[in-house]
Amino acid sequence: KSCMGRIYVIGGANVDICGASLAPLRSRDSNPGIIDISFGGVGRNIAQTAALLGGRVSLVTCFSTDGYGTLMKQDCRELGMDVSLSTDVEDLPSSMYIALLDQDRDMSMAMSDMRILRRMPKEHLAKVLERMKEDDLVVIDANLDMECIDLIAHQAKCRIAADPVSAAKAVRFADIMNKIDIFKPNQYEASAVSGIRITDEASAKMSLQWFLQAGVKEIIISLAENGVLLGTAEGCRWFTHRQILIENATGGGDAFMGAYAVMRSEGKDERESTVFAIAAALNSIVKSKAARRGLSREETEQMIDQLEIREREL
Repeated sequence: KSCMGRIYVIGGANVDICGASLAPLRSRDSNPGIIDISFGGVGRNIAQTAALLGGRVSLVTCFSTDGYGTLMKQDCRELGMDVSLSTDVEDLPSSMYIALLDQDRDMSMAMSDMRILRRMPKEHLAKVLERMKEDDLVVIDANLDMECIDLIAHQAKCRIAADPVSAAKAVRFADIMNKIDIFKPNQYEASAVSGIRITDEASAKMSLQWFLQAGVKEIIISLAENGVLLGTAEGCRWFTHRQILIENATGGGDAFMGAYAVMRSEGKDERESTVFAIAAALNSIVKSKAARRGLSREETEQMIDQLEIREREL
């Protein structure tokens, strides 16, 4: 392999609790359902995919010393991530996310407690940034507070990839677009930042060009089942693929970012990296959360052929 940089993922690691109701949800009442607990968080999910696909990954997050935090840290190690640069917090619980789904598995309500991420010590983060080399890649998620985001934007010596997490949080990156090398919003997050709604090819191209003019080097906008847009200095492209049945759509974007980061850190070009990342994302969402832990490179490469991925210039 060519000189392969390290991937530093700085962001959140959560305990995800998901309750799916077996009958129509009744508010202010107890509902019978199926409750599932797993480890998630945008940063952790990206790092998981990158590690499973062979990247050299350091996850930089805050782990609570509570039972969940201890288990989650151990689990990250077992999946192949280096967690030695993460910090431990004793007086706050693990970052948690709880979602209630209705009988059609649509989210009815959710709540998150991510106070622990505000404890990322700035001086520790500065030391982590000093370790980075030019051919490394740092991936950040918008759950970080503005101070951390600014510090990374101005001190990182390597390329920065940013995941906006949600339309509301995406605007945290609005003022540092010219510092971001790789930006991967979905269509709603993209329009929250650019003000451009993507409805057709013309608005798709306009949106990509807006980000390129704002200083982003590689802008990737996911359009759910309508494929993926890629904008670089070389031009704008629209990738589409065969439709597939989805087991669980959450986490597809995180898998995309993890796979794209691995390919780019290995020196593959943006187009090849995009195709591989589409396959990794779709390979994830056709599986249950537990099965995703078995993601492999070979399987992802086989998936590329099955998906009939096509690209066209905009």
